[in-house]
Amino acid sequence: MICDNGPDPATADAVKNSPLPSHYLSSGKNLGFGGGLALAGQHALEKFPSLTHLLIVDDDAILSPSDLATLLSSMKKHSAGSIAPLLVDSEGKLQEAPEPASWPLARAFRTVGQNLSAARALAPSGYPMAWCIGPCLLIDRSTWLRAGPPRSDMIAYGDDVEFSLRLSAASPAWAEASVAVIHAPPAASRPPSEAPPESARLGAKEGHLPPPADTAHYKKFGMLLQNLAFTCVTSPRPRHLPLYLPGNARRFLKTFGFTPANILELILRYALGLLGFPPRP
Repeated sequence: MICDNGPDPATADAVKNSPLPSHYLSSGKNLGFGGGLALAGQHALEKFPSLTHLLIVDDDAILSPSDLATLLSSMKKHSAGSIAPLLVDSEGKLQEAPEPASWPLARAFRTVGQNLSAARALAPSGYPMAWCIGPCLLIDRSTWLRAGPPRSDMIAYGDDVEFSLRLSAASPAWAEASVAVIHAPPAASRPPSEAPPESARLGAKEGHLPPPADTAHYKKFGMLLQNLAFTCVTSPRPRHLPLYLPGNARRFLKTFGFTPANILELILRYALGLLGFPPRP
């Protein structure tokens, strides 16, 4: 199932000419991460009643031929309802590790930077997962149905964290350290105003600040803050997610400045999220 949030004629042509059995879906508008996945998942479950697993793969994620078999095998071995790999960039440097359920292990991962070998050495056999970001995630059918599909009313950043937290609350979740999937978003092809706020990613390190502030980046960072606060109060099992709120608040102010307007924006975003309101476009 290819869900096109464009829609993009080139994507439709690629699906049409693909040698693999593929189904093209497009609502004619951008549904966001959650809305697009919900649409694809619904169609997949309806079209294939005997379907046992759903594999989420972003268009900028690249799996090796053996990755799916490894993830399936590990999923069965650890009785997991969802499983995620490590993510690396196009040079093989660690980009993101699924968040461990163990807080000490989560803190240890923050010390390894982009060193993939060091990250794997922390948990060579994998580890129980609390949440992950969305480029690649394998889910069994029963866990998807128990947790519910991704939300379509959350936009921008943090919606994948919310969804994976619901999955890990519905069934045990696992991170497979032996699989490293390449995640290579075409950042160079996008203007700075459209580039994601990398320092806003959960657990990003101090000192890795984004480009100078602009309106689009400011809004997206604010949406992330509100989404994270929203998830803390609405998730059936938020784990240690609330521990990241102070750090992300500090990064927001370091990025855009400790001005009264920015402090007010920060308070407003967290207040709305903690009151159960996801951000709106």
